[in-house]
Amino acid sequence: MVSKDCEGGWEFETEKSPIPVKLIVKKMSPTDWIVACMVPRGNMMHCLLKEEEGSENLNQVKFNITGKEPPDDIMEVETEMADFLETGITDIRREGDSLWMKAGDREIAFEWNYNYS
Repeated sequence: MVSKDCEGGWEFETEKSPIPVKLIVKKMSPTDWIVACMVPRGNMMHCLLKEEEGSENLNQVKFNITGKEPPDDIMEVETEMADFLETGITDIRREGDSLWMKAGDREIAFEWNYNYS
């Protein structure tokens, strides 16, 4: 089960992009979550997730990405994030100011965005 304190704005900084990847996590109903992700100037990606009763895992029921061509300087990180999210998020957990997200056999740590309101 995803903890309510996972909600909010998060960032992922990498040398592959001049600007951080932005992520928003929002609980939509008692069992439904939405994760929206974007590299500024790039495509918007979002995933709809459902908590499975009696299971610790999430079930990703939908993945969408807008279809514009991203600029060259963010192409690599956007492609990696799209591939990661499309694999299917199975776990989200918060550890302090870090949000760990698991998809397939990969995990990425996002950092709390203090500018998010």
